[in-house]
Formats: sequence, C-alpha cells, structure tokens
Amino acid sequence: MKARSWLWLLGLLAALGGCDKRPGLQIGDAMPAVTLMNFQGKSVALSNDFKGKVLLVRFWSLDCGFCDKAMLQTLERFYRKYQDQGFVPIAINEGPIAAGDERIRQFEGLTYPMLTEDYGLAARQFGVIGLPVTFVFDEEGVLREKLTGEARVEEYEKLFTTVLYKGGFYDSAY
Repeated sequence: MKARSWLWLLGLLAALGGCDKRPGLQIGDAMPAVTLMNFQGKSVALSNDFKGKVLLVRFWSLDCGFCDKAMLQTLERFYRKYQDQGFVPIAINEGPIAAGDERIRQFEGLTYPMLTEDYGLAARQFGVIGLPVTFVFDEEGVLREKLTGEARVEEYEKLFTTVLYKGGFYDSAY
C-alpha cells in the first residue's frame, strides 16, 4: 500500500510540474514565424518583412467589446512620429471580416500594416488567450514588452519607446 501511495504522489508531482509553464510568449522569446494577409489581400510575413524594426503587434477584433478601436488611430499617430526611427505598429484582427462590413471603413486611412486572420493560428503561436493583447519586439525579433488588456495612450508610447531607445529615453527622464 505504501508503494502505491508513493507512486500516486510522484504522479501528482509530475503533473503539477507541468503546470509551472506560463501560457504564451514570455519576455526574451523570439517572434513566431507567421504569415498573414493584410486588409488588401497581400501576404505579410512578420519576422521577414520587418527585420531590423521595433514592432508593436496588437491582437484585437472588430467584435471585441474590450478592444479600444480608437487605439488603432493612436497607433497611426505613433507610426508617423516614430517610423523614421524604425518603429512599426501592426494590428492583427482576430476572426473573419465579412465582405462589405462597414465597421472596417474607419480604418481605411491607416498606413501601418493592418492584418487579419480567420482561424486564430497566429494567436495560438503568440499564446494569445484574450483580447486585446500587445507585444513589443526589438529589432532582432525578441519579445521585450507585453501588455494584456488596454492602457492609457502614454503607457503604450512608453511601452515601445523604451524598446526603441533601449531604455535610455525613460532612464534619463527620471
């Protein structure tokens, strides 16, 4: 009976050891190699098409009640301000967009990459378990910052400029 108890305890400990892994990408992980379509139907490979750039990758959805759609306009302002320094925001809409969906018209003037995925494969590779979620990758494609949920505009700017300026911008401000 004691041997059986020990085996049960060892099995339980082994199972719990597997629970130690946190879901999704962690700081220091490499960007997954994913290819998605933009809103115009062109294929975009994240890790290849943006080498040497600091990327802010935002997963969101037209149907997400928690996703601040105005943040996508704010990302356009950030893009115009920081693109010459190597910053590129990328917005990935999770889920299909019906042809003729009028809600998408509000994003027609955005010049940064707006991508879409119908089946959630990229979201799984990134470990997205809720929307919105934002990842910031350095120019080497290494995850440096991650934000689940929404934040104030200033916090988004600090999120990627800390990576863009290698922390020096905010270190000298304090």
